Amino acid sequence: MQARHRSSFSVMGTTASVHVNDNIMDETFDDVVQEIRTELERLEQIFSVYRADSEISRINRQELHVLDASREVIDVLDACTWLEQASQGSFTIRPSDRPLQINPTGFVKGWSAEYASRLFIERGLQHWYLGIGGDYVLHGGLDNDIPWNIGITDPRDPEMLVAEISVDTGAIATSGTAERGQHLWDAQGNEVQSPFRSVTVTGPSLTWADAFATTVFVMGESGLKWMTQFDSYEVLPVR
Repeated sequence: MQARHRSSFSVMGTTASVHVNDNIMDETFDDVVQEIRTELERLEQIFSVYRADSEISRINRQELHVLDASREVIDVLDACTWLEQASQGSFTIRPSDRPLQINPTGFVKGWSAEYASRLFIERGLQHWYLGIGGDYVLHGGLDNDIPWNIGITDPRDPEMLVAEISVDTGAIATSGTAERGQHLWDAQGNEVQSPFRSVTVTGPSLTWADAFATTVFVMGESGLKWMTQFDSYEVLPVR
């Protein structure tokens, strides 16, 4: 079974998909999709390091003090600081060759999806999910009796799946280089040479599932032990 309403659009350098299985009119669904898209584009404008007028770019040029940034930026940077300390630097937003600058790209995608998903709740929707580039925030199952089923692509063969994960309400995030190529670096600025081809993390929050997946991918085998402290999250590594 599929959701009654489905749509997709490009944002943040990847594809977002919106699935809603509530009994609503097509016009209502179109409005929801536009609201989600507008919010994600707003967040991209704030955080993108590729836009000269983003808050992150302005902070890096010392035109904007962090404490004068938007609430969203302060919240994201606080979370990134915690994760950098918790992972002993395996996760970092400070490039080694530009230690006075920040790049929260590795955190923002999952956080943005979860942040934007509040719009479904505000609309009173019960059965929905939002996916962005292989990361998903899900709610209510396809219906009250059937969970959402999300296939995890095999990084060795994009036509195959390594797993299918059933979730009523929660999050699924996958980190690796299969979809976006090499875009992960360690704290020394080197390309990550991970023993994993991909790492998928499931749990209650997409913000942290995505961040933990990235961190474990960077940490390698030791990341699996590191993750055991987070009881609500599970890890699926693909070697």
